[in-house]
Amino acid sequence: MTTTALPLRLQNFFARYPPQLYSAKFTGIKIPLTRRDAKEAAVARAALLANQTTISSTPQAHPSIIAQPVLVSSTPSVSESTPPSESLADGQGTDSSIPIPPPAASQNLEKFPPNPFLPRKNFKTGRWSGPKIGLRRQAELVKLAHQYHIEELLPPGKKSTAFKESRLLERGLRIKGTGEGQKVKGHKWERRIGTTLDKRRKAMENMPALIREWKQKGHGRGWGKYPSSKASKN
Repeated sequence: MTTTALPLRLQNFFARYPPQLYSAKFTGIKIPLTRRDAKEAAVARAALLANQTTISSTPQAHPSIIAQPVLVSSTPSVSESTPPSESLADGQGTDSSIPIPPPAASQNLEKFPPNPFLPRKNFKTGRWSGPKIGLRRQAELVKLAHQYHIEELLPPGKKSTAFKESRLLERGLRIKGTGEGQKVKGHKWERRIGTTLDKRRKAMENMPALIREWKQKGHGRGWGKYPSSKASKN
């Protein structure tokens, strides 16, 4: 399907947010299903950004040190006159307690722009900003893209079909009263349905004896026992 065959609303959206930079099909980014997963992802992202800031703020070292994937230790075992290359060759200039994050993780954060369907947190101020596109507009875009079979080209969001199916598999229906040890009040007839069915079952079992007694007493002459719920209460 060509781009010109799409409605104007989708054309404007893809022109502003290209699928190569925002869609889950090309980026492979998935949003967390639960609040715990979202919190853990936010904490990991904040820690990685803090490590990046710390590493970028350190002064530039000798080129031979930059080429090595380790940091120079501050231990006094190496003399000041020893060149950095010799100290690294001796194995005395490394510190395994301060790992450097892999460059792929840092590049992954800066490679793709922020998702317009999700809120963002400013890790410097600690404040959240809402999504560029609201939930109502997200739902409309998802329905329109699903109609043209290009929903996978949209950015991942909470209104997408894939997210709803994954959350349903992960969390279940989550209907109140269906969990273990849970119950709801319900209607009066629902609360008394067990007693009502027991009365009906007993009445059906005693029906042959009741009919026989009815015939013996003259088919209702002077009959004062009727099989009704009001009579059973009295």
